[in-house]
Amino acid sequence: MKKIQIYILIFILYLNLPVFSIYAQNSALPNIIIILADDIGYGDLGGYYGGEADTPNLNRLAEKGMLFTDFHSNGAMCSPTRAALLTGRYQQRVGIEDPLPGHWQEPGIGSVIGISSNSHAKPKTIADHLKSAGYATAFFGKWHLGNHPNANPINFGFDEFRGLTSGCGDYFSKIDRYGYQDWWHNDQLTFQKGYTTDVITSNGIDFIKKNKKQPFFLYLAHLGVHFPWQSPADSNLQTRIKGEDFTSNKPGSHSKLGPHQPKDVPEILKEMIQSLDRNVGLLVEFLEAEGLDKNTLVFFTSDNGQYLDYDGSTWPKVGSNGVLRGEKGDLYEGGHRVPAIAYWPGKIPENIISNETLMSMDILPTLLEIIGSPMPNQNGNHALDGSSFLNVITQKKEMPERTVFWKTPEAKAARKGSWKILFDEKNKEGLLFDLSTDISEMKNVKFSYPETFENLTRSLKIWENEVSNPN
Repeated sequence: MKKIQIYILIFILYLNLPVFSIYAQNSALPNIIIILADDIGYGDLGGYYGGEADTPNLNRLAEKGMLFTDFHSNGAMCSPTRAALLTGRYQQRVGIEDPLPGHWQEPGIGSVIGISSNSHAKPKTIADHLKSAGYATAFFGKWHLGNHPNANPINFGFDEFRGLTSGCGDYFSKIDRYGYQDWWHNDQLTFQKGYTTDVITSNGIDFIKKNKKQPFFLYLAHLGVHFPWQSPADSNLQTRIKGEDFTSNKPGSHSKLGPHQPKDVPEILKEMIQSLDRNVGLLVEFLEAEGLDKNTLVFFTSDNGQYLDYDGSTWPKVGSNGVLRGEKGDLYEGGHRVPAIAYWPGKIPENIISNETLMSMDILPTLLEIIGSPMPNQNGNHALDGSSFLNVITQKKEMPERTVFWKTPEAKAARKGSWKILFDEKNKEGLLFDLSTDISEMKNVKFSYPETFENLTRSLKIWENEVSNPN
């Protein structure tokens, strides 16, 4: 009788184990690739998102996997989202609420939080977690979490780094807007010839070739399609020159925005998006040719929304956020609701559209659940704010209800279900939107639903206090 009870207990425990922790223990650990685009807006891509760019490879990825309609970057600009994605935490907890300055040797994540600070634990990244689980790890592309040696990706779990540390660089000369060379191999300046989008993908494929016999984590953080707006065909046009300043917002020979006139930017941007799409195609083709695709999760998204214009009427038309209100830098949906696609043949059902509300910070806990690694202590320095969405991508389940938050120096917002509140410099008393009927955020319903507004405002204040006073 006791033996039967033991068998029943074992069977119950077995049923309650996470599906993929069993997978991770009994099979080869899955490879993981994150592709982060820069400034791709909700209405930029072709296919479902309705953009003018021809994006057959991303469309195919969505058809063979899962496309998300309600995925959000943690920040409305570069650095904050990158910090949240890597750590699974709100970016405020690691001291990065705004894009880091691009000046040479700025401290960034390395010395603000960990290496030279005694007040907080050094942030633990996706790469740290996966490296501990036996993964080879690499980062290729735009870091933008500090130029200082302490902030180099190789100090945050990555075995190899090739790319730029600042917020933007010339796609050909690899010179930043202040005239400094900014293309590194680990901690050494090492120039690589070629168009940045192509170079990043080539580095990624080379890394996979060297590490395909072990589990690998590859983070490709593309500069594309951030300015300077340069297409692959622009190598014959002016590029940045070492020692010269390229910080002007205006068209001309020293514009940080590139060599083109404003009227040409939409077409150039389209070519840049199509170049990014081609490179996604090359990467997936390589995985398929090597027989790695069925054991590789590929996740594609963007760090924030797109510019609709730049410097007002100076650059009157840039990209598209579709039906969404606002643009990069805003906390309206156009600033942080972004395209996202998950692809993993045989594990993620094909041609599925998910409407679950997800965030950049949810990626890390999802990966930990996939490999069967325990979540960090929720009372410790590495406690996660994100939630795993493994059941969403593998079983089409719904996420548990929660409240999520955004904050910049100029604005703040909170979301629970379809309700969203927003405070900014023009709306200091706050707005309330029902996104289920008003995705374009055109109708303030605060006075019709005062209790909802008050409850969300209270939650936002509690959260602000918590992330501002972590200890």
